[in-house]
Amino acid sequence: MQVREKLIQLLEASSYTQRKVADKTGLSGATISQYLKGSYNGNIENIEATLRDFLSREDERARRREVKATFVPTRLARLALGLISNTHSDGDIGVIYGPAGMGKSMVLKEYVRANSANKGVILIEADPGCTAKVLLQSLCERLGVRKNGNIHELSEECIQALSGKGWLVLVDEAELLPYKALEVLRRVHDRSGVAIVLAGMPRLLINLKGSRGEYAQLYSRVGMALDLEAHKGKSEVEDFNAILASLLPDEVGDSGNKPGIAEAFLKHSKGNYRRMFKLARGVARASVLNESGISLTLIESYAAMLIH
Repeated sequence: MQVREKLIQLLEASSYTQRKVADKTGLSGATISQYLKGSYNGNIENIEATLRDFLSREDERARRREVKATFVPTRLARLALGLISNTHSDGDIGVIYGPAGMGKSMVLKEYVRANSANKGVILIEADPGCTAKVLLQSLCERLGVRKNGNIHELSEECIQALSGKGWLVLVDEAELLPYKALEVLRRVHDRSGVAIVLAGMPRLLINLKGSRGEYAQLYSRVGMALDLEAHKGKSEVEDFNAILASLLPDEVGDSGNKPGIAEAFLKHSKGNYRRMFKLARGVARASVLNESGISLTLIESYAAMLIH
């Protein structure tokens, strides 16, 4: 099929416009229009080389099998949601900790989604630059109150806005918070009664206790703490397979269940959900491009490229 015919077919069969094609290729809208009409007087070979490359990329994108991560209510996820719910109800401080890739962020986002109607849940994602003041400014912004001033003034703004509301503040990657930021959260909790759940890597617990147990005042406020790694237990394979089935239903779900596939993913992902997602995404795309199904050989070849 000629380049012009392929381009016309794309425009007729999708939401693409000539303007969008121009943006994607770097060609002008006038050039695209003239080319389609057969009235372009410039270098046709150059135009068609650019369009051919664009059409090839679009064809690959259309054939690509997308693997999307969605929340799956595994046993471990239900335990985490239970801790969040109890902490919220009790106006307490709770902690969820475990290695990277165990679904902590997914659980927090699911709780926010499930409680979006009452608008009483705030999720803050910490980063390495999240000082006490930055944390308070983020909280003020979410509460719709003034976010200018020193730490004391910002704390007072948050305390006034949260007092008596029965709200919950979730902090993801909380292990990145310095001690002063954690102390600020404790003060806001003590004076406003807001519930707080901190989620992060195992070192979060050390940050709360202090290397020598010197932060007793802070750690004593924690009502419940869930160690995800310690609670994997007998349901680890069941939980893993449930998440894998949500990603690859044709291979692992009720309609698929190909022998050895789930076991291979568990082996090469080492039980880590994030690693499993990356492996599933790569394998699924390769199976489409190669016009072959997902096989043990394909899983092994892609697993070798994952960072250990």
